[in-house]
Amino acid sequence: MRIMKSFAPIAACLLLSACSSLPDSIPLPDAMPLSERLPLPVRTSVGVSDSFVAAETRLRDAISARNFRLFAVIDHGAGALSVGRDIGQSKLFVFGNPQGGAPLMQAEPELGFSLPLKMLIYTDESGRTRIIHTDIAALRDHYRIEGQDDHIDRMRATLRAMAMEAAG
Repeated sequence: MRIMKSFAPIAACLLLSACSSLPDSIPLPDAMPLSERLPLPVRTSVGVSDSFVAAETRLRDAISARNFRLFAVIDHGAGALSVGRDIGQSKLFVFGNPQGGAPLMQAEPELGFSLPLKMLIYTDESGRTRIIHTDIAALRDHYRIEGQDDHIDRMRATLRAMAMEAAG
């Protein structure tokens, strides 16, 4: 029993040292990581003409007016404050409509990683409020979606219009 007790710390050290030499990730056979396909999709940014609160209200109205479902609003600013950090005002709006997303995910199921749609309203370091969203056409290129150009062009125009409306 005494031998087992003295052997346990040695065994633990050997096991931990063996684990430290393992790679961070093990590549899957026949899989090309998304990061090797293309760089991260392009994001579009627009400045807000007045306040964060006004932009938030206008974005909610734009989402509702287009029959998108607002799935979540993630308050990054409040989250940061809860751990003693101040990142300023920052809210991520997560929204979508299966009529728009489902055909794209049928063409490329991995697009589900980037959907639903998102827009971020935040205040930058100089105090200006901005709205950003991913350019849906860049997602098409990133995921190599074919045969959906008209659909994606309509979605792209809608997202741009929503961002401009929210910006005021």
